[in-house]
Amino acid sequence: MVAPSKALTRSKYCPDCEAPRPISCFGRNRQSKNGLHYYCKECAAARQRKWARDNPETVKRMRGEYLARIHEANAGRDPYE
Repeated sequence: MVAPSKALTRSKYCPDCEAPRPISCFGRNRQSKNGLHYYCKECAAARQRKWARDNPETVKRMRGEYLARIHEANAGRDPYE
C-alpha cells in the first residue's frame, strides 16, 4: 500500500491551538513549503490583536503613514467622478 503524500492531508497542526485543524482554517502563505500560514486564522488574529495592544505607538505611526500615502495618492481627484 502506498503512503499518502503530505499534500493530501486534510489537517494541519497549529502551534497555538496545539491541535490539528482543517486546512480551511489556515490562510495562504506562498513562502511556506505547503502554502499555508503557520497559525490558524483564529490564532493569527488573536496574536495580531495582542501585538496591536502591546504596541499602540507603532500602530498609531503606521496608520498615520498609511493615511498620508492614501491622501497623497488621491490628491486632486474629484471623489464624485
